[in-house]
Amino acid sequence: MSNELRLQQPQVYGNRTIIPVVRENSTCYGHGMIAAVHPVALLIGENGAWGIVLLEGDSVAAILEKIVLPA
Repeated sequence: MSNELRLQQPQVYGNRTIIPVVRENSTCYGHGMIAAVHPVALLIGENGAWGIVLLEGDSVAAILEKIVLPA
């Protein structure tokens, strides 16, 4: 079973950049697989300043510690 927080593709709207943070859950069963993606937070950047909006989860610090960055 996999349970990871990942950054999605950034969305840019004018000067604002929004990066969704999602929790990916997946499990393999013999010849099949089950997967789900749940939104957890939004990273929002504008004019060099960044903030985070929690949609679910413990705290901002806990989410930032668990994010798996793209290779």
